Amino acid sequence: MNKPLTQRQLLPTALNDDSAWPDNTDTAMSADLDVGGFIQYLAEAVLVVSTDGVIECANAKAALLLNCVAKPVIGRQWTDFLVSRCQEQYDGLVKLVSKRILSLQAGPTEMALRCADGEIKDIELSVSFLPEPEPRLVLVMRDLTHYKAECNQLRELAATDALTGLANRRAFDDQLQRHWQQCTEAKRPLSVVIIDIDFFKQFNDRYGHIQGDACLRKVAGAILQAMPVDAKLAARYGGEEFALILPNHNEIRALQVAREVQHAVRQLQFTDAGLPTTLSVSVSQGIATEINGQYRTSMALLCAADTALYRAKSDGRDCINASC
Repeated sequence: MNKPLTQRQLLPTALNDDSAWPDNTDTAMSADLDVGGFIQYLAEAVLVVSTDGVIECANAKAALLLNCVAKPVIGRQWTDFLVSRCQEQYDGLVKLVSKRILSLQAGPTEMALRCADGEIKDIELSVSFLPEPEPRLVLVMRDLTHYKAECNQLRELAATDALTGLANRRAFDDQLQRHWQQCTEAKRPLSVVIIDIDFFKQFNDRYGHIQGDACLRKVAGAILQAMPVDAKLAARYGGEEFALILPNHNEIRALQVAREVQHAVRQLQFTDAGLPTTLSVSVSQGIATEINGQYRTSMALLCAADTALYRAKSDGRDCINASC
């Protein structure tokens, strides 16, 4: 006859233990339920650790999360799985719950694990403090890997122009402000180039919008090809306009980039779309450079580049103008 478990007993249940719960409805037995068996039925990854961080119990989901299916988990130090930047944060959570500053629970808090095989995983961690019969911590972990990947994918889609694959106007505005602050604080130059496809309306009217979209994609590809490796952003600014953000580029370096763009666009061919071999497109470009407080805001810099573009178009198109 099996001896009922006391409250002080906490069995280090095997990680893959899927045995049935004891068939006993006695009230005392229910109160003394094997915690190790109980956590196997929980939907989240759960660890029970001592106050000095030794893992006393773990369910199968925790073993999977830590990539420890074929390796022992029980008896290991829990904090060995935390990346170094999360150690102090975790210690703070433990102090809060053990001193009952946040009742007996803290979290969920985002942290990162270094699994048994070295893989890094982002998790959401909740900590509960069990003061009786012996002080222990219950850690509930939720894997954020897929969630974060989906969020990053959505964030990227929200910042991307669907037609050309370049950044969209919203992303351009955000990045321009960020690089403006970084460059002005460090007293480094920042250049903006606005690019406009010459006579694009006539191209659309003559060859149709399908070919017009193909033209936009080709020009976007030429711009990416011409961009230097240290450039930060190429965006579709709107319609047939594109824009570049060039941190650490003075006017001379920005002019060099614009010339590379001009050359790459001139080389475009449209015979693959059944258009004449003689067909070619060109772009007009305006450049403005912030250096030593020439402009007060990022918007002023952008307006200066737009004015320079207007001058380039007035000068006959297929040319580059730098704002004075």
